[in-house]
Amino acid sequence: MLDRLTDLAIGNVISNAINIGNRLNIFKAIAEISNEENPVLPEQIAAKAGCKERYVREWCNTLACGNILEVNEKEEFWISKENVEALTNTSFQLMFHTMLPTVLRPIDSLIECFKKDGPYGLDYSIYSDFEDMQAMFTKTVYEQHMISGLIPAFGNGIKEKLEDGGFRVLDVGCGEGFHSCLLAENYSKSQFVGLDICEKAIKSAKLNKKSDGSDFQNLEFVVGDAMIMPEDWTGCFDLVAFFGSLHDLLRPDLSLLEVHRVLKPGGMVVLTESDGTSNVFQDREAFGKMSALQYGGSMLHCLPVGSNSSDAMGYGSMWGRKRATELMTKCGFKDIEITPIIHFPGSVFYVLKK
Repeated sequence: MLDRLTDLAIGNVISNAINIGNRLNIFKAIAEISNEENPVLPEQIAAKAGCKERYVREWCNTLACGNILEVNEKEEFWISKENVEALTNTSFQLMFHTMLPTVLRPIDSLIECFKKDGPYGLDYSIYSDFEDMQAMFTKTVYEQHMISGLIPAFGNGIKEKLEDGGFRVLDVGCGEGFHSCLLAENYSKSQFVGLDICEKAIKSAKLNKKSDGSDFQNLEFVVGDAMIMPEDWTGCFDLVAFFGSLHDLLRPDLSLLEVHRVLKPGGMVVLTESDGTSNVFQDREAFGKMSALQYGGSMLHCLPVGSNSSDAMGYGSMWGRKRATELMTKCGFKDIEITPIIHFPGSVFYVLKK
């Protein structure tokens, strides 16, 4: 165990060094000016990246000893050919090293939540840096795969109905409106509403423009509580979407009951969520070490924001298929379909019918 603890500490240091390199584009700088046949000195890397040589040298030394960078006896560095893409793209594996420090910033406040007499949970606002980083990563992936991959995968004629028009869609927990805008621009014949409780997020969402700079004609944003939606929304929507937001709610049951009310007869709900069985032993057997990453993310962020009141359900992101489907059924939904999302490792989408 002592050796394992040492390895974990070393991995933590290397992870933070990877974060620095990713945020300052040092990996990209190295890839652009070097290779195995033409290794470079830290001063050349620093000049290319616009950084101080002494700091870059220590960074290179750290990652060379961690077997992330290559080094020779002249203390020249390069990235091995087979590792260039992994260290210079926007993959989940690379971005997580940049996201992790932001979710750890309120660690002292989180520790207080663990204590018996401590607070129930933490407010979203304390995670503002993490939310910004997560939004950037989500945007990168969804821009590539949402319209071409995820929407067709939902099945049930959803893609065709969006294209034909007259379809009214509610995006719950829309944040600054990325998903709503992407859908509204690609399906101009349908109508979209983004709902979020955060006034700041909705204010930013309303500033969004189409890719050509013009205003949206089929999209509106509303400040509101997902657990108490406007009374006049009853039977208004053909489709309601939760893009990774349901498990973060204090009372997802109340939100699902509201969604059931605002859906038209025969309406549908689509949700993206982390995959899980609702049993930690089975999760470990099924997902291996990735299950630790998923549960860890829930412990650090999703559980505290979803536990921040005396009546909160506190599911966390790893509530799993069993708990999720039990709640969905209890709230009146039927014909629940669950499908892995190939572009998001460890994620699934649910399709529910009223």
